[in-house]
Amino acid sequence: MSDSDNASSRLVDLEARVRELEAVQQLILRIMSTTKPLGGVLDQYGATETQEQEFYKLLDDLVVRAKGREQDQPTFAYFQMRLEQIFPALRHDHEFTQLIIDTLKVDRIAYRDFYAYTVAHHWPTVS
Repeated sequence: MSDSDNASSRLVDLEARVRELEAVQQLILRIMSTTKPLGGVLDQYGATETQEQEFYKLLDDLVVRAKGREQDQPTFAYFQMRLEQIFPALRHDHEFTQLIIDTLKVDRIAYRDFYAYTVAHHWPTVS
């Protein structure tokens, strides 16, 4: 077997392994999303039911705006301001903000899409 045949065979094998890993990752994300990870984070930080409802309302609005016209898309500063309004006791808690953003990746599909938006826009830019 020539070096190019060997390299080609290895490439095919690696591509198959990547596809398997992606499938497992998607399964894990689906399983994790059923546990409502954002709810767990909010509970961990002592959020009230009213705060949770307001937070999910904010997220639903941001999901829609992120898919809309560029001038209507949310900014990190707006997101942070609204978080501080909803959770005033956690004002300037950068760990909370980062954990919320990170947890979007493993929550509902719509929130995962919003997480991709935050990554594309280089959130957070915590000062």
